[in-house]
Amino acid sequence: MRAEAEAEAEAEAAAVEAAVAAVAAAEAQEAAAAAAAAAAASAAAVASVAALAAATASPAAVPLDELIAATDGFAEARKVGEGGFGRVYRCDALPSLPRVACGFAVKTALVGVGAQGLAELQSEVRTLSAACHRSLLPLLGVCLAPARACLVYPLCRGGSLEDRLYRAPAALQRLRMLGFETPPPPLSSAARLRVLRDAARALHYLHTLSPMILHRDVSAGNILLDERGNGYLADVGLARAAEAGAGSSQQVSHLSTQRIFGKPGYMDSIITHDGQASQLTDGFALGITLLVALTGRGAL
Repeated sequence: MRAEAEAEAEAEAAAVEAAVAAVAAAEAQEAAAAAAAAAAASAAAVASVAALAAATASPAAVPLDELIAATDGFAEARKVGEGGFGRVYRCDALPSLPRVACGFAVKTALVGVGAQGLAELQSEVRTLSAACHRSLLPLLGVCLAPARACLVYPLCRGGSLEDRLYRAPAALQRLRMLGFETPPPPLSSAARLRVLRDAARALHYLHTLSPMILHRDVSAGNILLDERGNGYLADVGLARAAEAGAGSSQQVSHLSTQRIFGKPGYMDSIITHDGQASQLTDGFALGITLLVALTGRGAL
């Protein structure tokens, strides 16, 4: 009897030890899974356009040869867009910048910018480096090589609002370059309004800075979407800090310019007639963008 009791006690003790070990193993497994999930969530946050837009880091200097290598010599196969500043190319990684899942968009001037253009670009980069808003496409890197100045942004894989609205053959080709194997479905009214809201918030933010920053080229083509449908005001290469109005006690109000910026149909007549850009002319362009987005019709 005594031997049987001892055997039962040993069996119970072994069972308890096994149960304790199983619980400990399960807890360790859960902790490892939680840590992995947290790490994945952190990595996803860092890799998202939204997280990059919320960061306050200054743009990094990126060598021209690095950009040439990453874009295969600015190959036509990597071109995803073209605008007033120049052409836009996609690349997956740049050694000078942290790796991000969305990739990079490299905007490059078509020709050398020259000494004056380089000085202007340096001034604009300094101005825009201080701007940080969740719906303003962040400037991640800069190459100020006189031979070919470049600006580096996160790649918005949802395409531009213009391409998503009109879905012309050239637009669908650009969307394919961004990863759409088939044409994406048309944007719903709610999705369009959400993107417009995001862009309006970014523009309002620029206008409330001191000194005020004027965008000067608001349009459906300069509002980009990420893979989740969030909107970002982009192409701030034309943006400039406003001047103080005459007799205004240093209250910034407008920007006088001899060069006309903006797209036909989006420009207020004040710009073409008087050569003055202001928050009103930016607002006019945003209003045209709103009409374009809600009606699906062109600006002209």
